[in-house]
Amino acid sequence: MGEKLLRVKKFFTFYVFLPVILDIVIESLNRKSVFSAFSYMIDKPFLFMFNVLIIMLTLSVAMYFKREIFVLTLMSVVWLLFGVINFVILHFRVTPFSAVDFTLISSAISVSGHYLTAFNVMMIFFAIAILVISLICLFKRTPCFQKNTTKKAYMLSTLVILTLAAGIVVMHKSSTSVQALAENYTNISEAYENYGFVYCFANSIIDTGIKKPENYSEESMAQIKDSIKDTGTDEPEVKPDIVMIQLESFFDICDVKGVSFSRDPLPNFHRLQKEYSNGQLTVPTVGAGTVNTEFEVLTGMSQHDFGVSEYPYKTVLKSKTSESICNDLAQIGYSSHAVHNNTATFYGRNKVFSNLGFDSFTSVEYMNNITLNPNGWAKDDVMVDEILKTLDDNKNKSDFTFGITVQSHGKYNDVKTDSKDPVKVYNAPTGKEESYEYYVNEINEVDQMIGKLVYALGKREKPTVLVLYGDHLPSLDLSNEDLEDGSLYETQYIIWNNYGLKEKDQDLKAYELYPEVLDQIGIHTGVITQFHQQADRSSDTYQTDLKALEYDLLYGENYIYDGEVPFTASNLQMGTNPLKIADVYQKDGQYIVRGDNFTPYCRVYFDGKELESQWIDEHHLKLKDVPERSDRKQDKQKNYEPDEIPNSFVVEVQNGDGVKLSYSNNLRWKNTSLGKK
Repeated sequence: MGEKLLRVKKFFTFYVFLPVILDIVIESLNRKSVFSAFSYMIDKPFLFMFNVLIIMLTLSVAMYFKREIFVLTLMSVVWLLFGVINFVILHFRVTPFSAVDFTLISSAISVSGHYLTAFNVMMIFFAIAILVISLICLFKRTPCFQKNTTKKAYMLSTLVILTLAAGIVVMHKSSTSVQALAENYTNISEAYENYGFVYCFANSIIDTGIKKPENYSEESMAQIKDSIKDTGTDEPEVKPDIVMIQLESFFDICDVKGVSFSRDPLPNFHRLQKEYSNGQLTVPTVGAGTVNTEFEVLTGMSQHDFGVSEYPYKTVLKSKTSESICNDLAQIGYSSHAVHNNTATFYGRNKVFSNLGFDSFTSVEYMNNITLNPNGWAKDDVMVDEILKTLDDNKNKSDFTFGITVQSHGKYNDVKTDSKDPVKVYNAPTGKEESYEYYVNEINEVDQMIGKLVYALGKREKPTVLVLYGDHLPSLDLSNEDLEDGSLYETQYIIWNNYGLKEKDQDLKAYELYPEVLDQIGIHTGVITQFHQQADRSSDTYQTDLKALEYDLLYGENYIYDGEVPFTASNLQMGTNPLKIADVYQKDGQYIVRGDNFTPYCRVYFDGKELESQWIDEHHLKLKDVPERSDRKQDKQKNYEPDEIPNSFVVEVQNGDGVKLSYSNNLRWKNTSLGKK
């Protein structure tokens, strides 16, 4: 009897009381307040218990193990770590921690230097080391319960787990009638507040991709296809160059209530708003998640139809081609280029842009004359010349250029502006004065870039359309109540042109932007394009038909294109113009590599070995020394890497992490000035 009582006490302590405590701690971190966590528990007991049940289910796995206490501790630590990670992430961005963030680890590491000091990094590694050592010690010291591995114990453990799982399912199903829980929520931040961290995080693990519509079939897609009037690939009377600029963390800061400035921080943007088509743009994210807005703008698809806070760039588009503005414009002879003053591998763009149909991608590794802001991000002034380069490279062809800025990226706290004539901010929220001043002066410089770009495009004889929009609001701890427009999920857009397009002001969703731009130009190619252009956006079927199209194109049978996949991955060229190596020669006792389109990210290889080099300018690299020719001979049957061909020089571009992005041509020793001596 005494032993049974102890078992009951152990069960309630470890599998009932502990999950409750864990959830209270996790919700305190999620809400940044212990008081708010208890208020949530009292005000929403159903939701609180639902979250507790999920934790109980995960902890119950420990009953299968001899070292039950160790496994319990390990699972508890994992949940607490998730809570702490969520707390830290919420400090830097508005959107909370979800399972998809695990796919962004490489991207997070690449930008960590902009947010973390060397001391922060050292403390993180120290904490991880302490945690690992503690777990090892605990493993060695925790007792083994042999009874946990008996047949009877396994059956009892399984019964407990099945009961908990059934309880979770029943509670979830019964709750849907009163909408206590939701699987598809558009505002992830509000969802974590309403439904609890545990449920939302667990849902983000399970809910991925686009769920198959209930009525999905060849017949249903035929009905959607029949509703779209096929306008073919008729070219408009004028085929302008099209430039779209995605402005990082950009919105009209003047919409923040109560805050004022010593002068207009966005004079160019405000002037363009008065003269050209513009409106509010509803975006799928806030504080972070740039590529989800980018995905919507480039594809005309809604990110909210995917799993919870999913990043399609890191899932389906890694291996799947997709309809996009690039592929649609290619049907009428356009070439497409991307320009981004940040690393090419961020969010996997160097791979994804090929599947979206871009012909070239100029990242920061292919730019010269870069200056950095106080946060270490490249300033956006470099974008003007790089964008013009894509437009002027082939003047006989119409171009689509997609620019992605980075200067106004966070963080904003503990950083001082380097502006020589700073815009002063008045009445900023207490404790946020420095953050506001830094952010305002960064977007003021972005606005100056906009002014220079518009001026340069205005001087071009060729008809040109420029689309400007913000990808999301910055992480400034804003709320809906702080904004005149009343929504954290709204930025602004402008459609400028130099050939007299009729002004048309309206509010749009991000996935409606490019079809609307093309419609104003007179371009109607592509199913997604035509669907948005012809659909009644206020109708009940608009969203459901769009979701069906998205599923069909990315996960289904491509019924809309008669079962064929009409899009192929492009042979993406890195840089507007390719790397070229023309000669290696000696001058004044120095070895010089001559060629075209060199940048500070260039590395020189000979015979498979990297040579110590220094960038001089876009046409010259200096070598410390040149090795003697080796005895290796090229085996024509072997597939060499470009930098390993015997007795050949090659220049390659690498990012800061050593990832090889592109190569020049190979130049044999015998064809250089050195070899001809």
